[in-house]
This record gives sequence, C-alpha cells and structure tokens, in this order.
Amino acid sequence: MLLAQSVSAQQLFRLTQYFQNPMVVNPATTGIEGFMDVKIGYRQQWSGLDGAPETYYISAHAPLRANSSLSSFQNNSLRISNPSLYDQFDGNSRYGGSTVKHGLGGYITSDNQGIFAQTSGFMSYASHLPLGNRLRLAIGVSAGVTNQQIDVSSVTVIEPDDPTYLAYRNQQGQVTNFDLNAGMFLYSDLFYVGYSAARVLQNNLYNDSEIAAQQQLTHFGMLGLRLNLSDALMLYPGAYVGYDGVNPLTYDIGARVKFKDVVWAGLSYRNTDTVAGMAGVFINNTFNVSYSYDYGFSGINNLQSGIHEVTLGLVLFNSRQVSPYLW
Repeated sequence: MLLAQSVSAQQLFRLTQYFQNPMVVNPATTGIEGFMDVKIGYRQQWSGLDGAPETYYISAHAPLRANSSLSSFQNNSLRISNPSLYDQFDGNSRYGGSTVKHGLGGYITSDNQGIFAQTSGFMSYASHLPLGNRLRLAIGVSAGVTNQQIDVSSVTVIEPDDPTYLAYRNQQGQVTNFDLNAGMFLYSDLFYVGYSAARVLQNNLYNDSEIAAQQQLTHFGMLGLRLNLSDALMLYPGAYVGYDGVNPLTYDIGARVKFKDVVWAGLSYRNTDTVAGMAGVFINNTFNVSYSYDYGFSGINNLQSGIHEVTLGLVLFNSRQVSPYLW
C-alpha cells in the first residue's frame, strides 16, 4: 500500500513432483517413454487457510511410432525378471536407437486461488533426434489457451471507479489468451538436462490499454542423474530452476531412491525455506501413485498445515512392461 512502484506475483502454478509430469514443464519430453503415460494430479497449498490455492491437472502423452521390431521380439519370448535387458536390442539404450522419434500429448490444468481461477488446455509435440546409440536431443513445443477469471461478484471495493476493478468488470471478470511454450531436452539412460520457456507470447491480462499488466516469460531448467547403486537400488539426484525475470530465482534440489521398480522415496529443498518429503509405489505395470508433503519454515507456517500433492499415474500400451523413469 505504501510503495509507488510496480509489483508482480507468481503467475504459473508449481509442482513439487515436477519429475512425475515433465511434459507440463518442458514440452520436449512429450513421448519420451515407449508407452502412453497418463497423470492425474491434485495439489493443495497452505491447507487450513480460506481460499488457499488448489491445483488440478490431467495429462497424457505417447510416442507416435513404436519400435515394432523390439516389440515383436519381446512378445514372442519368455518373460524375464529384468525387462531392461531387452534394451540391448534397441541401440544398447532404453532411449537410444538411430531413428527419429516423435511424441504427441496434451494436458488440462485448473488453478484456483480464492476469487481467482485459471484454466489452461495445451497440446504438445516433440521430436527426439538421435545423437548416438545412447544420447538424444528432443525439441518440443506446446500450444493452447489459458482462461483467467475473477469472481467480480465477490469483490467489494472502496472506490468503485478503481481502474483495475473496472478493467476486470468490463471483461466480465475473465480474459482468454492463446499461448506457446517451447523447450529442449538432452537425455540418455544416465543423465538429463533440459531448458524450457513458458508463456512465450507474453499476453496482456487486460483489454484496457491504460493498465500495464502482462504475463511474464518464465524460464525453467531441469537436470538430473541416474545412478545404479545395486541391481535393486537406483538413485536419482536432480534440480529444478524457475525464473520469470521479475521475481527472485527459485530452485528445488533433492534426490530420490527407487527400489526394484516397486517403491521410491525422496527429499527436496526449495530456496523459499521449504523442505518436502515424498514417496510412491508402482502398484502394477499399469497403476502407480505418489504423495508429497511440503513444510515451510516461514512465518505463514503458523497459520497453515503445509502443502499436499497427490499424483496418480496410468501406463497404457506398455508392450515392454517397463515402469516409467523418475525424471
């Protein structure tokens, strides 16, 4: 109230389990697995506070062209205890090979914060280019629409001629924009590194030219390793960075451990004085579920009971019977 300068706020929702749904962060990961990967998620932030943020999403992506020779070989052989051994017939790598692969997908998100609501729907495409038997570079883009709404009927203003309030009311409390996201993703069986940009078009939030408010171009970075600790145990250290050019840079850094493609658990730290614990289980070759809990050390923690996030995964058309990697 006392500052006579522009201010900004977070415009994109954030997921603690970003690695469970990398396509929403980076469209270049679309179709990266050899099956259709479906995710349904729910995130409740600052639970216990009225009007606290809630996020819902559903996503699905799959490769457009499967490796028919490998599928034929596996389907006509005996089931073995370690399905990854079939990878030796596919360019010596689960994500290797010498052919260009393509992926197609999409997602819908709903982000609600008190009287504010934002709904988005995007279609995503990626091309995965071979750089060798064990390395690929993926380039992807997603396009869609975002609808932002405010419940004007729930707003009481001291000054009815407030320009921001009038701008919302003149638009019936909502605005819909077309937008683009783009990204690159370099990966192999052992590591990954990716960059993506969201809200490339930087649309205006109001039709009123006298109010300067637009969506911020947001940059994301992802990197991680896969380390085989033993035949049954795998370690996934990784980091996730976000920056919109206005707010301070935020980052998550952490690690996850997976045991025999059955259960996994992990910890992460965010530079907003937040730590998160998480765990998941692969119920079978089709269903998997995970949960995370964020605990903040800031003053608002006395008024709320943390952040809960649940993700349900479905693996469809999985002829190789392999579990998804934890990107």
